Amino acid sequence: MKKIIFITMFLASSLSFTSPTWIEYLIKVDSPQNAEKIVAATDKFMSSEFVKNNFKGSLHLNAYIAGGKVQETHSFAVLQPSLAEHEIWVAKLSNPDNEEVRRFGSVLNANSEAVGTRINTFIQTYGTPSNKDTVWAIYPFRTQPSNVADVVEATEDLDEAVKDSFPGQFGLSARMAGGGMQTHLFTVGYESLAEMEQWEDSGSRDTGVSPFDKKMDKLVEWHEVEIVRNIRVYDSALTLQDFVE
Repeated sequence: MKKIIFITMFLASSLSFTSPTWIEYLIKVDSPQNAEKIVAATDKFMSSEFVKNNFKGSLHLNAYIAGGKVQETHSFAVLQPSLAEHEIWVAKLSNPDNEEVRRFGSVLNANSEAVGTRINTFIQTYGTPSNKDTVWAIYPFRTQPSNVADVVEATEDLDEAVKDSFPGQFGLSARMAGGGMQTHLFTVGYESLAEMEQWEDSGSRDTGVSPFDKKMDKLVEWHEVEIVRNIRVYDSALTLQDFVE
């Protein structure tokens, strides 16, 4: 079994250290019983004095509803103001004398298998930021660097077209590491699966999104869509709304 990447991640010096950053730690959990143990351990760890005194960000523990290119069933998404701040946090996690980290890592290693890590930075956000959004559709894609400005322009046009009807929020991120050939992704947040389904079936969506889809199909190669739900959200010094605004 692989050791949990949450503790041992390598941060490449070539990455931008100043942008709002969210890092996904993908894990495979084989049973509901093991998932319950991980949730309980995460609850305990995130309420510890160590985390309260040192973690400057937000942690989302997610379950996959659909998608997942390999074998991941859950993920930890760590939202922090910058990659530099995350590097400080990882250094503190790496202290071998930290008993809180050791206990947490032991539960993760006993009940899950690490699948991979993906590092993302926000380029822009749209819609209405809300901490109530708990269901996320993730649309990864690959594009050439020369197309990024056109992708941003198309996304701004989409925002203008749906701003009076779209119920949630969405963001464009660059995928800095992990994810294979993927270079960017959209994250679309809803308060519930029902809200997502209602939007997907609406005429307003068809009218606003169809021109965007046509533009994007000329600019990008779409990859498999993923849908995740927040099982837990632990806000230490930063909420999702703080993060994207």
